Amino acid sequence: MTSLILAASTQRSIGWVLATIVVVGFAVYLLFSFRIGKQELGSEIDTAANRVPHYDDDELETRRLDSHLGWSLVTLAAVSMILPLYWLMEPARQENAAETWVSRFESRGGQEFEAACSSCHGPGGVGGVAAFTLVDSDGGFVAQVDWKAPALTTVLSRYDESEVEFILNYGRPGTPMPAWGLPGGGPLTEQQIHQLVVYLRSIQLDQDEATAEIASGIETGVRNIVMMDDAAIADDNIDAAVAAWLEDAVDPSSDNYLAYGELLFNNPAAQGANSCARCHTPGFSYGAIDADSTDGLLAEWPGLSESGLLTGWQPGAGHVGPSLSGVEAHFPTADGQTDFVLSGSEVGVGYGNARSGTGVMPGFGGRVDDDLLDKETGKSVNYSQLLTREQVAAIVAYERSLR
Repeated sequence: MTSLILAASTQRSIGWVLATIVVVGFAVYLLFSFRIGKQELGSEIDTAANRVPHYDDDELETRRLDSHLGWSLVTLAAVSMILPLYWLMEPARQENAAETWVSRFESRGGQEFEAACSSCHGPGGVGGVAAFTLVDSDGGFVAQVDWKAPALTTVLSRYDESEVEFILNYGRPGTPMPAWGLPGGGPLTEQQIHQLVVYLRSIQLDQDEATAEIASGIETGVRNIVMMDDAAIADDNIDAAVAAWLEDAVDPSSDNYLAYGELLFNNPAAQGANSCARCHTPGFSYGAIDADSTDGLLAEWPGLSESGLLTGWQPGAGHVGPSLSGVEAHFPTADGQTDFVLSGSEVGVGYGNARSGTGVMPGFGGRVDDDLLDKETGKSVNYSQLLTREQVAAIVAYERSLR
């Protein structure tokens, strides 16, 4: 990158020198032409072109011809210098043009995001809440709920850009996410959808930020467990108790291992963007996060049970994603299931036992985008890893315990 910048600077300097020479030369030409013209004033009769004898053959074929050939040589030399300079400058020009277009798309995408997306997903895509009306299969009113719109600051760690564009184009039926693209009946063109994706690139969390966000959700859950186990625990001792619980729970032989997997499965951070329950647990996105909250929703909106949208607290029973009860039938080994959760599904690529990928299931092990290059390193862009293999293994153990 530094060498390109240096080359561009050198080429720019040479260009300015050449431009200065041309401008000065043109100014001198105008000056001499003006002075010669002043001398001719009052002598038009003698100097009129049709009254002046033309050059004879000796003059035309010697001095005049040599003069014209000399200026032709100067012009050819100038062209010979300019063309290589243009060739040398072209890579830098193309790179600068690409960066300019990315910056322009990012700015336009930000404006579109502010107008179309921020009311639900929050400013900068940090997550928000959307009022949403649930309806039954016949379109009848069921309930009015507050739907947790997920943060989009790690969406490119979980999905590739084509999958994000598909969601933007067609929306998510049964959720507040409408179809925004023309293919799905929305108002945005293909270019506007791409501009939104370019903007999303700019708000993705780096590895430390993503890890801290997920850890904050886990620690919130552990705090609740610690305080339920010991209601009299002093505030000064809570952090130490949380750390001790986590140190024990990450061990697969621990009695708290499945509880640890459940916390990861239900991680509330970023409005549940990096959790499994958003897609696999009915009602999780609109407040059914445990048995008590689910009972409260059912009491407030009896139509939820009548319509079959929410009949009780059923972790992993399936909603946007399939039910995880009996998942062993699709993944005979926990390692195979762990690999799948880390990578996600790809359209047309088989997984498990006789399953075909759709691209809907995200991957939580991070993602490398070979179509994009990092400005600093010049290598493919690496999006943050959201969950470690050990964390996914704990989630898988919890999922395989569901009945």
